[in-house]
Amino acid sequence: MKLSRFLAILMLIFPLYADAGKDGQVQIVTSFSNAANCISPIHIKKIDGREVAVQRMGFWIEPGVHTMSGSALIDTSFCQTIGRSTSPPQAAPLEADFVLGKVYYVGYDHSSPDRNDWKIVVWKVEDEKSD
Repeated sequence: MKLSRFLAILMLIFPLYADAGKDGQVQIVTSFSNAANCISPIHIKKIDGREVAVQRMGFWIEPGVHTMSGSALIDTSFCQTIGRSTSPPQAAPLEADFVLGKVYYVGYDHSSPDRNDWKIVVWKVEDEKSD
């Protein structure tokens, strides 16, 4: 039983690290939440206005300014929503300048009591780890 759990965790993590250190590209992580700050994971579906099929865990992108949009399942364990629906309203695309050598954590911020203020955000930036 423990081995199957370990393998399942590896299968979830592997897509992020399979291409670790892609030369000339920036890592975007979309699978982590920051529930205490009302930020849920997001599945990016469009980059620069084009539909894309990227891993739900995260992906790599060319450095520079990009816009991203997608969908999220709201985690209400720390931040209660008003009403019953956990389906977020359509948020404006995130526009950000992604710099080489950094790792960007992108999520869906639902901290405002007004659902119309919910948005896609970069909630954490780290230096890329070198091997």
